[in-house]
Amino acid sequence: SGDGETSPSFLPVLKPGTMDFALFSSNNQGLVDALYTAFSEAVGSVSHLSMNRYPPAAGFPTHRTAGATWIGRSGYEAVPDNVIVCNGAQQAIMTILLALGDNENSEILCEQLSYSGIKALASMLGRKLRGVEIDSDGFVPGALEAALDESGSRLLYMQPTVHNPTGAVMPLARRREIAEIARRRNVIIIEDDTAIGGLRDRPVPIISLLPEQTAYITGLDKCISPALRVAYIASARQYYDRIVNTMHAMTLANPPIQAEAAAHLINSGEADRLANAQYEKLAAIHKAVSERLGNIPHHSHPAAFFLWIELPDHWTAREFCNFASQVGISVVPADNHTASGTPPAAIRITLSPTQRIDAIVDGIDKLVRLFSERVTPTLMV
Repeated sequence: SGDGETSPSFLPVLKPGTMDFALFSSNNQGLVDALYTAFSEAVGSVSHLSMNRYPPAAGFPTHRTAGATWIGRSGYEAVPDNVIVCNGAQQAIMTILLALGDNENSEILCEQLSYSGIKALASMLGRKLRGVEIDSDGFVPGALEAALDESGSRLLYMQPTVHNPTGAVMPLARRREIAEIARRRNVIIIEDDTAIGGLRDRPVPIISLLPEQTAYITGLDKCISPALRVAYIASARQYYDRIVNTMHAMTLANPPIQAEAAAHLINSGEADRLANAQYEKLAAIHKAVSERLGNIPHHSHPAAFFLWIELPDHWTAREFCNFASQVGISVVPADNHTASGTPPAAIRITLSPTQRIDAIVDGIDKLVRLFSERVTPTLMV
């Protein structure tokens, strides 16, 4: 995917000189120095980490406390005893699916357009995804009720804040509606908040409205570095032991060194500084890109590392992806994000703050010219 977790066969192989609008890379300014300092501090703390035995499956208490601090940036005050340290958000999602999924035959409900990583995990686990209708505010409540009736599922994966791939942010009123449906129907919510870790200007997470039925995920990889595979689960107390026991069965425990480095970044305020610098760069990129796209329908959020673009009727997403590669641009087709049903004629482009704005704008100009082109069918004889 554009996030680096999956690589569907219909994505073209990048040629030298290709403008990569598929794979994300974080802001590089000051990153190496910050990570060098954090890992140096972590190595200096080794004597405090009981390195002669396995660490707790949920993570050391100091690491869970740092995770609770980071989660608190969202407006939800997590209790460290309910936090689990993970080796990236993908591991967090998989652990929750294994721990809380009713059985292998039950469906996982999610947004009709969703994060490609949930598709990869569902496929690997042999679980069926059911995409639920969404609008500009997220899940359509009536459609969610109908999907729950038809599927009998009790597991709901959602991204209410800076939804990947559209960038939508669910308003507080809609969050309350969805939380009430989940409460009444006894639904477990997996709230994925990883796209905008540390962002403060946002509605409160769903877990704030339904703490007894939600497992919340955030982390550092999208806002600081994809190489820093540290994420945190804030779990409802009733699910905590099941998730921790599943984590223990999968890995025994995650390596504590990078969790220690992450704790140093958070506790020193360096994680905030890096995340804020990235969001400032992304906002500038979004402004420039939106101006170039003009009246071409597109959707996102200033803090998102992606942009959703609707294609003219004469294009399919896969055809456009293939033709874009011929002019040196790699993009992600809507197929990658469609949970079920027919993919829309749309693409997702990744906006990496490590790229120069003028290079990004040049790539956007090429895409804009391509939108008006038409596919010439190949005669098969």
